[in-house]
Amino acid sequence: MFSIRNEVECYVSCINDSSLLPLIGISLLLALLMFVIYFRTDRPMSRLLSLAGSQLLIISAIATVVHAMQCSRMLSIEIYLGYVAFSTAIILFLPRVYYRILIKRYDARPISEIMDWPEGFVNYLGTTATIYYYDSAIPRAFASGKAIFLSLGLLELVEKTELEAIIAHEIWHIRHNNSTPILRQLAVMSFSKNKSEDELEKLADMFAEKIVNKSALESARAKIS
Repeated sequence: MFSIRNEVECYVSCINDSSLLPLIGISLLLALLMFVIYFRTDRPMSRLLSLAGSQLLIISAIATVVHAMQCSRMLSIEIYLGYVAFSTAIILFLPRVYYRILIKRYDARPISEIMDWPEGFVNYLGTTATIYYYDSAIPRAFASGKAIFLSLGLLELVEKTELEAIIAHEIWHIRHNNSTPILRQLAVMSFSKNKSEDELEKLADMFAEKIVNKSALESARAKIS
């Protein structure tokens, strides 16, 4: 019968005399330190690097354990390594296709079906992105992957310059999508739900103000909030 205690005791007895034991301990200690940094820092890039570093250190420690074991490898290690490989592949791949899932979920349609200028505005900004609209009375705009989603409620509420500011805000997120934490990419960058002083949102607002103007951005937020 499987027993976690027996499994741990077996691990210890297998690697106890290995010269790699200190390296395993150091890797786990550094991984713990990286996790502490991840939970204590507010800077997006620091959170991304600390999370990635902790995962790499844990994988390194596991690989060292497998290499150092003096007896046969145990099934639990192989299962965990398989899980790590699978989950890592999913995390890296999913942000690239998540916007396609959203298109189907919202039954979104290209905005060029109802107005021409938004796609031209995106091209003017030199960004490869497609704008979609979807049927919802709730005024909302958000970006994911290479797509911007605008609700019909938003389109009916704002004026052209205000919509330009909103689109510019979302364009900034698309341009910097690869440098943001993976989980944040999946969370969907939302203009209409911004209630925090998040650093990324500030930078996106600054870009929108530069491209359009501050009054248009503030007016759009006032209508949506």
